[in-house]
Amino acid sequence: MSEPKIAAIIPARMGSSRYPGKPLIKIEGLPMIEHVRRRTLLCLGFSCVAVATCDSDIRIAVEKYGGDVIMTSDKHIMASDRVAEAIKDIDCTHIINVQGDEILVLPEDLSEMIKAINYAPTNLYWNATAPIDNSEELSNLSIVKCAISSQEKVLYCARDFSTLNFLENYKPIRKILGVLAYSRAGLLKFSELPRTPLEISQSIDQSRIIENDFELFSVPFSSGSPGINEPREEKIVREILKSNPKQKSILKEILN
Repeated sequence: MSEPKIAAIIPARMGSSRYPGKPLIKIEGLPMIEHVRRRTLLCLGFSCVAVATCDSDIRIAVEKYGGDVIMTSDKHIMASDRVAEAIKDIDCTHIINVQGDEILVLPEDLSEMIKAINYAPTNLYWNATAPIDNSEELSNLSIVKCAISSQEKVLYCARDFSTLNFLENYKPIRKILGVLAYSRAGLLKFSELPRTPLEISQSIDQSRIIENDFELFSVPFSSGSPGINEPREEKIVREILKSNPKQKSILKEILN
């Protein structure tokens, strides 16, 4: 197999049920979607980086900063389906979906996803995961969790694992992060499959993969920094950008 050609697609829409209009909230003078795009560009190894959206307001905002935008249907419920439409005319063998609310994503962690693809390019699906930090995260419905097998395969995804007794570094249970990768064939197959019961009940893309008996491999990231899924998380993100040395450094780089 020839060397993988990996595209990064950032899906975003204005109609979030928990925080409408969140892609364009201003953080340090930039829309959130532009933070994510610039951080993704800092990771070398992508053949292209583009935002996929159905909203003209997002397109205008991204293009204002010179970014590439692919317009998609407004019928997509799940981000992976939007990404599948976006890559149909892109020359690539693999795709990394960086969710548009992953404002604290680290370029070095995206490199880990690229390494995972290069190591086993015939796999179909990968997802970034991170350790559970505290017992409150087990019941936080904004955070998708998963159970991991001894072979680093994702067995099950859910939003509520509160019935577990939390143990520090409890390795079989991890956070699912908004960075999901696919081979081209895997993504197109995903988009052809009907939505599945667990996917629908909890609004988790990854459940469609698991419920159809495909392997989804965990790619451990160094940390599980929060995205902005609802208004209360915006304050948390702003505080991290001011207090965390690594995040402050990246913020300085993308603002220059």
